[in-house]
Amino acid sequence: TFASGSAAIRPEQAQALNALGQAIRAAIGRNPEEIFLIEGHTDAVGDAAYNLALSDRRAESLALALSEYFDVPAENLVVQGYGEQFLKLRTQDASEENRRTVVRRITDLLQVAGN
Repeated sequence: TFASGSAAIRPEQAQALNALGQAIRAAIGRNPEEIFLIEGHTDAVGDAAYNLALSDRRAESLALALSEYFDVPAENLVVQGYGEQFLKLRTQDASEENRRTVVRRITDLLQVAGN
């Protein structure tokens, strides 16, 4: 999760980031073709265009951290910001739960689409 208006990964998220980085590295070690989608999200507070750009920055921030600290190849990561489009907690109020990134393994989806 992120502070309001920020794309910086907070120090208290380090343990979760470590577990995620190790898991992605292990998956890519088993199959170098693995692809992961990193989704950025915001809460519904503020301008929709600003939130969309902020969600992009959040996804990019996580992708950069995975590449820099865990040597996850950038070519195995796809980033996409969704802004306030997919709220986890349906509220127009500020919500840390909505200010998040989500990582999904999309390898199989891409293989099906490629056939």
